[in-house]
Amino acid sequence: MIREFALFAATALLTACASVPPPAALPLPSAQGAVGASLIQPASGTRRMDLARNRRFIHPNLETSTLPDYPADLLALGLAPVVVCVDAVIDVAGLVSAARVRRDDDCAPPVDLDTAAFEASALQAVRSWNYAPALLCEAPPDFDGDDACQAADAVETPTAVRLSYA
Repeated sequence: MIREFALFAATALLTACASVPPPAALPLPSAQGAVGASLIQPASGTRRMDLARNRRFIHPNLETSTLPDYPADLLALGLAPVVVCVDAVIDVAGLVSAARVRRDDDCAPPVDLDTAAFEASALQAVRSWNYAPALLCEAPPDFDGDDACQAADAVETPTAVRLSYA
C-alpha cells in the first residue's frame, strides 16, 4: 500500500510539472553605465608642499559629493570604460573654486572616442563637491613633538589645495 501511494504521488507530481508552462524569459536589464571617482596622484612636476618639523598638513575631507552622470545617449553603445581625470582646486572655505580636465601621460583619453560628454559630466559633478578645508598646522619654531597640530600654541590655517581625481 505504501509503495502504491508513493508511485501515485510521484506520478501526480510529474504530471503537475509537465502541465506548467516554462517561465517566460526574463527581460534583459537596461544598459547601465557604472560611474565612480577616486583620488589619484597629481601630475608629475606638480609643486608640492615642503613642511618644516613644526608644521603639519591636514588633507581636505570630502563632505558632500555626487558622482557624474553617465551620458544617457551613450549607454546603448556598450563602450569600454572611459576614464576622465579632473584637477580640482579646493579653496580655503572647502569649495571647489576651479576644475579642469587633466590630460597627461597618466590621463590620456581614448583616441577613437569623443569624450566631451563624459568630461562635461565629470566637471559638473566635481564642481558641486564640498570639503572640510585643508589645514596647515603650525607650532612654535622650537616645537619638538611628532604632531604640530597637537602643540599647545598650534595655529590652524585653512589653505587652498589642488587634488586630482579619475
